[in-house]
Amino acid sequence: MKEIHLICNAHIDPIWQWDWPEGASATLSTFYSAVKLSDKFDYIFCHNEVTVYKYVEEYAPELFAKIQELVKAGKWHIMGGWYLQPDCNLPAGESFVRQIREGQRYFKEKFGVCPTTAINFDPFGHTVGLVQIIKKCGQDSYMFMRPYVSECVLPSEQFIWRGLDGSEIKATRTGPYSSPLGQSAEIIKGRAEQQPFDIGAVLWGVGNHGGGPSAKDLGDIERELMTSDEIKYIHSTPEEFFSKIAPTEVYDGSLHISMPGCYTSMHSVKKRHAMLENELYLAEKMATAAYMSGALEKYPEDELRIATHDLLNAEFHDILPGTSIQCGEEAGIRFLDHGLLEAEKVKIRAFFALSATQRPADEGEYPIVIFNPHPYRVNQNVECEFMLAAQNWSDDTESFITVLDENGNRADFQVIKEESNLNLDWRKRIIINADLKPLDLTRYSVYIEYKPKEQKQKGESLVFDNGHKRVEIDGSTGLLKTYRIDGVDYVKNGFELVSFDDNEDPWAMDADQLRRVGVNERPFTLSADPTGVFKGMKSVQITEDGDIYLGIEAFFEQDSTRARIAYKIYKNNDDIDVDVNVYMGDVNRIVKLKLPLLASGELIGQTAFGTQRLFTDARENVAHRFIAIKGEGKCPVLMNKGVYGSHYENEALYMSLVRGVAYCAHPIASRPLVPSDKFTKKIDQGENSFSFRLSVADCTEFEGKAREYVENPYALNVFPVPTEKKSVGRFAVRLESDAVSCVAIKKADGREAVIFRLINNTDREANTKILVNEASLPLFFGAFEVKTVVYESGELSESYELII
Repeated sequence: MKEIHLICNAHIDPIWQWDWPEGASATLSTFYSAVKLSDKFDYIFCHNEVTVYKYVEEYAPELFAKIQELVKAGKWHIMGGWYLQPDCNLPAGESFVRQIREGQRYFKEKFGVCPTTAINFDPFGHTVGLVQIIKKCGQDSYMFMRPYVSECVLPSEQFIWRGLDGSEIKATRTGPYSSPLGQSAEIIKGRAEQQPFDIGAVLWGVGNHGGGPSAKDLGDIERELMTSDEIKYIHSTPEEFFSKIAPTEVYDGSLHISMPGCYTSMHSVKKRHAMLENELYLAEKMATAAYMSGALEKYPEDELRIATHDLLNAEFHDILPGTSIQCGEEAGIRFLDHGLLEAEKVKIRAFFALSATQRPADEGEYPIVIFNPHPYRVNQNVECEFMLAAQNWSDDTESFITVLDENGNRADFQVIKEESNLNLDWRKRIIINADLKPLDLTRYSVYIEYKPKEQKQKGESLVFDNGHKRVEIDGSTGLLKTYRIDGVDYVKNGFELVSFDDNEDPWAMDADQLRRVGVNERPFTLSADPTGVFKGMKSVQITEDGDIYLGIEAFFEQDSTRARIAYKIYKNNDDIDVDVNVYMGDVNRIVKLKLPLLASGELIGQTAFGTQRLFTDARENVAHRFIAIKGEGKCPVLMNKGVYGSHYENEALYMSLVRGVAYCAHPIASRPLVPSDKFTKKIDQGENSFSFRLSVADCTEFEGKAREYVENPYALNVFPVPTEKKSVGRFAVRLESDAVSCVAIKKADGREAVIFRLINNTDREANTKILVNEASLPLFFGAFEVKTVVYESGELSESYELII
């Protein structure tokens, strides 16, 4: 007899077509109803997500206590166990670890349980990087609904999902997670009969916006289904269901592609999300270095947890993908801005604590102190602003700068335009070619002399060529005409802005959009006479030219949209930084940045704790901080600071920048997407800013180079204030491998120990060694393997779990 496990639930989006207070209200009423029904019916109510349980704990404590009793009695099941159902494509691997860790901590503390089945019904696709994370966080199975059968063909609806490192978990695509009010018995029966398995699961309960079971539905199920002689129905839980099945079919890819507009829509949220990930993990590293050396007396655990919860809330699957109404966007921005502030305060506190161990400034010295967040020596171009001690109002003299390293040697640097626009010799900004100690402070000293003014002229050439690296910007198009390293051309006519016709749907649900997002490619044109915010600029102009880089900017237009592309062509390495400002003034368009790549190999992109192959047939891709051509030797890699969507066709990479779409509009039958008789607000109109770095590297270096780009060394002009407290100890850390990167360094919860999260971001085996003070630990990594190393009581050890 077929056995069907009934998973009663009530899908509640805390934010979607409503703001969070309404989501809290829906939670309270749904949970109250589920509790009352438990007195009358013998069923199990299943629900996940810390966020909504917190609403009940704060706003209805008596109801919360009753739920705790029902959990103990087995009539209420804590499902999933994550902080919430996040977007399952865009967060970094470490962010997913925090989703699970913070969820498990809460549910263990409040209910004494730790679910072993992960639940993400509603997100729009799932990266294969999740498998290793779920497995190493103590869960063994996964339930999801999307992508639909029409979007992603699986070997079976019950299968073994295999991760990049070879980890395996059981998984099932559930079908719809809800059922109409009063019709559940009929719906359940139909879904059960369609299942081809001897043991299956059917989800039911009113949603979205809560609801759950009703008395009528439970009565109908009891009378019409529980007495069936054809199918055995069981009120059950995800864990009970998975304990009964033993799938054999294996799927080893990401669960794509579903609603690909979500990779780009609401860029304002996505950019801040990437910023907070980087700022949080940098702050943790700096705070750990300060605490373990004794410079910081108390590790800021509470502040870092607040910032972490802000990040996790903003990763909700209707905030981060950009599919909520405008108040949902605003809520996401508030979460992220608050988290950024909390992380920044931690970073600055740790920085000043570490700086207090520096010697006081010499007479006439302007110290520039730089923290390197990476556990290996880094040579990097670092920018810093500072004020001169006095304002120089003279028309005859000006300040001249000298920069010395810690050994008194002259350092390479360049004076560049400061953020302020006061036309006064007072505020200065420099970029230093800095050689930085691992996970420590490095100090540079600036000295000022006043000399007679010199006539300075910017260069006129749009070409940089030092024999090793040749870069040329085309003055007639504003494009990157040539990018050549050691005689090999990697790009031709790159960084061209183009637009495609799009529609109002932020999800991009149309079947044609699964094949490509946007049609009818149209290039922007170089502005012959820039107007509006760019009025008075030349079409292409040189902005900076010194020992460190050549700066060039160009201005473009198309219809009501204007754009600026600024190039930093570094003279001391292979990199080119490209900043793009798009002043979006058009709707139903997607704007992309086109980069033809003159290289052969496999197109790959960074995902959660690994890389994955990307589509090359114009389908929309999702990737994190880099996309690269993986081949032999040096390969082109494009890094970014907050862009997720892209597509590839005709040997060109198109980075998806911004979509002029509506808030929360998607197809319903043949009805119009938005009203035509009134104005509807659109997402991301006005200025949107994007940052990229083009370079070449061996495939083992992609992860490290991207991390160095997004987790910038922190530099500040600080005059150290001596401290009389006890002397500061050592916290010397070094990681010996280009293939293995350090994702996170933080103090362990409740222990005097430090956690290092390390990742081999290649499909090759790798060996490395980590050294902390006098301790060292050799490590062997399989392909894409993630390891957690613990430093405690002067010893290093490897943990086989991610949750610590």
